Amino acid sequence: MTEVMHAINVLAATVHGGALLIFALLLLFRAHIPHVLTEDVVRVYRSFGAGIGLSLGAFIPTELYLHVVGQNPGVALPASLAVHWDTTEHSMLSARLALLFVGWVSYVHLEIWTLDPARTLDKDGSVVDAAAYEATAGRVSRQLAFNAALFTAVIVLGTLAGR
Repeated sequence: MTEVMHAINVLAATVHGGALLIFALLLLFRAHIPHVLTEDVVRVYRSFGAGIGLSLGAFIPTELYLHVVGQNPGVALPASLAVHWDTTEHSMLSARLALLFVGWVSYVHLEIWTLDPARTLDKDGSVVDAAAYEATAGRVSRQLAFNAALFTAVIVLGTLAGR
């Protein structure tokens, strides 16, 4: 069972983290990509939102399962989801869970509130107010870069802890 959960976890991390990183870079450098409009990048990001959300939805429970099993070897589930700071490995895994929670909250905020003006300003394939849309895309870009950095830290902490 643990091997299956680990495989799902790695696949979900690859899809979620990869998409966050790619779209963060595309939005960050959108002005330097010839013949690509900001709204095109945001539209593609929004259309892949389900993939990013579902991959995060697969990553979180498998991560929690692997954390519980890793912290409580040989204990039948349900076991405690306690965080431990007694060893360097446990500290990194506990910090990983804390960063994952912050990333999850930030991702929910991004999808609901930060992207809402982009949805409102982009009606029927036409941007209503270009300046307002560009400002919105800037906010989306910054929060997406923040989320990509958080998720990268989650992966790095897991790797350093031997996960």
